[in-house]
Amino acid sequence: MTTAETVYELVKALPEDQANMVLAFAEFLHLKFPSHPSPTSQLLSSYLGILKDSPNFNEDPVEIQQVLRSEWE
Repeated sequence: MTTAETVYELVKALPEDQANMVLAFAEFLHLKFPSHPSPTSQLLSSYLGILKDSPNFNEDPVEIQQVLRSEWE
């Protein structure tokens, strides 16, 4: 019997609320440790330079930063 089959047999015997807890935990593990990395889980270095041709960021970076900071004052 595989691990999945053993878990299934155990969960079948649980009350519905406890079975839902097992399901929530399994979903948590699935998200935390995906078997196949999703395309969104890229290294940050893959985003370097992505905005270099953006019309919104074609000015001096220091000026852009000052404008953005002044919006929070």
